Amino acid sequence: MLNNLKPLVLLLLLSVNTSIFAQTGYELGVLVGPVQMRSDFGLRGDKDTNLGNIGFGAGIMLDINPMDWGSRRDYVYDHFKLRFDLSFNKTTLKHYGKYVDSDSNSDDANKLRAQRGEAKNTSAGVALEYYPLSLRNFFYHFFDFSPYLILGVQYTFAQPGANTTDPDLIYSPWAPGSVKTESFYTSAINTGIGVRYKVSDYSDFLFEAQFQFFNSDWVDGLNHQLEYNKKNDSLIWFNFGYVYYLN
Repeated sequence: MLNNLKPLVLLLLLSVNTSIFAQTGYELGVLVGPVQMRSDFGLRGDKDTNLGNIGFGAGIMLDINPMDWGSRRDYVYDHFKLRFDLSFNKTTLKHYGKYVDSDSNSDDANKLRAQRGEAKNTSAGVALEYYPLSLRNFFYHFFDFSPYLILGVQYTFAQPGANTTDPDLIYSPWAPGSVKTESFYTSAINTGIGVRYKVSDYSDFLFEAQFQFFNSDWVDGLNHQLEYNKKNDSLIWFNFGYVYYLN
């Protein structure tokens, strides 16, 4: 009797596993766009700094969409996704603002004008995406636009570079040890806002603004600890993307 039941039990187990896999939506996406690096190069909040220290970023993402795990009345399954992502960004940095204005000809102003830096970051992370509108209704084309919010954590391999290791370029008000260009790992909080536009049954375009707040002030290689630049480094990534539904 038991031997006769074995094929039936095996068939039931395979059916359950197949059903669970089929109910899980996987979405693969690519992201590209400009990065605005906010660091100790230039003055924070200065318009010229924010417009000048801009680089480029690219990444891939995998979204797990659980909308079919529960019923239509399960709010969590119908409004949240889990994202895994891997990205790289690179920004060439220089000083902007009043301390390097063209009418300033002091030795320190000339030193700042001659300084160049580079921030290269490779980040992997996980995040929750929250969709105020129903994921099911968006999937079945009840509407074509779907906004969302992002909150997650990143682990970053930072590769700062700067010519400020030259003693002749060190800004005199900086404390000793304000320059360090060794590569290192750090964590970051990642937040953002975005919107998806449905292109077809199994693909979307998206536009995002991501804000990455590093747990370090050395991402750009500088940490001069002056009163007006004590915050940790951060960046804003404006990206465009394409997402394909794998199943």
